[in-house]
Amino acid sequence: MKKNLSFLFCGIMAAFGICLVLFGFTEAARAVDNDVMFTHMFVTIPGFLGIIGGLLCLTVKAYKSGVRFVLMNFFYLFLIGFIAECIYFQFFYFGVHSPQLKLMIPAALTCLVYGVLYMIFHIIFRCIYRKK
Repeated sequence: MKKNLSFLFCGIMAAFGICLVLFGFTEAARAVDNDVMFTHMFVTIPGFLGIIGGLLCLTVKAYKSGVRFVLMNFFYLFLIGFIAECIYFQFFYFGVHSPQLKLMIPAALTCLVYGVLYMIFHIIFRCIYRKK
């Protein structure tokens, strides 16, 4: 029963991430020049984090406590998201020759907000998982 619950939450969170990715790409197709970067930064990359967060629901047995599971998943998602956003706007959007260090603050805040959102989802998952 617990394994099915892990797959269910993995599917729900991955579906949310896929919806964010699809929404981000459709909005980026309609956006003007500078809005494309912010659309990918605020919607598309966190959508990929949702897919990764769903896959992390399958690793619940690797942790001895629920608190460690939730906090480590928050740390992983925050770190992966921050690195992915910095790589996107530093290397792909602006290029190496024109670094935009001031965009690291919104990248960190975006990852923090989505990390807390996904952490709440993992808390709900862990509470239901523990009772079954």
